[in-house]
Amino acid sequence: MISKEEVRAEFLDAPEGKASGKSAEIVRRLEKYRDAKRIFVGPTARLQQIRINALTDGKELLVPAPGLKDGFYLLTPYEIPFKSLSYAVGYKGLSQYGQRVAAEELCRVPVGLLLTDCMAVDPAGYFVGEGKGFFDLVVAILAELKGLSSDVEAYGLGEHEQLLGQELEHDAWDVRLNGFITQEGIFLNNAGSHAERKILWDMLPPKRIRKITPLWKLSMQIKDALNETTKDAV
Repeated sequence: MISKEEVRAEFLDAPEGKASGKSAEIVRRLEKYRDAKRIFVGPTARLQQIRINALTDGKELLVPAPGLKDGFYLLTPYEIPFKSLSYAVGYKGLSQYGQRVAAEELCRVPVGLLLTDCMAVDPAGYFVGEGKGFFDLVVAILAELKGLSSDVEAYGLGEHEQLLGQELEHDAWDVRLNGFITQEGIFLNNAGSHAERKILWDMLPPKRIRKITPLWKLSMQIKDALNETTKDAV
């Protein structure tokens, strides 16, 4: 078993790169991709072509705001000029071409597919990302807000060299990928759906909760519900 710290030390200086056209086309062949009306794609450069493809394929594209501070942005297909797509799907273009999604509206069209960038992936589908656990938190937030379809799946993208030969240490909140996509193909795992994931509040520092709008709103809803329960009990 290998620790995340060891993996990050090994892959830290590796270039981020961009998903090849072949990897992007493999994503397009996924059944979950074809069926999904809305997909979530991480904001990294490696996934840029995936985000562009989603819009040209008529998908609603959900992208996290920087640091998740303002929650999520939604980009709608066929409303962005083709020449502006590359800019629109990057962080700088989100505020111009995307629309911030209210937490209570995320359930309107549940996400059918989740895609993220990976630093390394183990044989069971556990992976190392950028180190802040944003993807794991994204999945938990969307699940709590009923923003994931009942059969939603999560896939990572990267290079064949990023596949680990041994098991990775993982925590209770870590998402296990349904598959890892490289230019060589898809390496599948029987990870199941992620629609029932929960936010592990006891493991989140209060400061982090306050900084992320969807988390803060959810925590306030829970607090209000507890207060109402206490009033009824009295």
